[in-house]
Amino acid sequence: MNHSVEWETQIQNYDKQLVTIEELRSKQLEKYILKQSGLTKEMEQLLDRYMQEIKRRLTLLKAPEEQLVMLNTIIEIEYVDDGFIDTYSIVAPEEIDPEQGKISLLSPVGSQLLLAPLHEQIELSTPAGKMTIRVISIKPQLA
Repeated sequence: MNHSVEWETQIQNYDKQLVTIEELRSKQLEKYILKQSGLTKEMEQLLDRYMQEIKRRLTLLKAPEEQLVMLNTIIEIEYVDDGFIDTYSIVAPEEIDPEQGKISLLSPVGSQLLLAPLHEQIELSTPAGKMTIRVISIKPQLA
């Protein structure tokens, strides 16, 4: 597939994501997040940063050099301590399917992975404790 055609498809995908994120912020945020001190505000800030990144990308003439974990991306992460590799897709809350590795961008792990740069180490807080991971690949999941 031609790179410019891939970028055009990705731009259309970003337009759809903006609508999804705006709906999450305005209608569904309270439904998916427990009202704990600061948690809702932190999630709103994350969604704002995400929308700003999409809007920035929509102004570009070609695919950006930097790769970030975005909605509807398939990512491979490596657990730094043991080298184990896992694959996830970051999706909207209504699309989650843990058995298929589809995690919500609003989940504790999904929200920490959203906007993570390729190859950077991240300390991830999980129910099992803190662990250091590295995002080793990011691929768009184009429909």
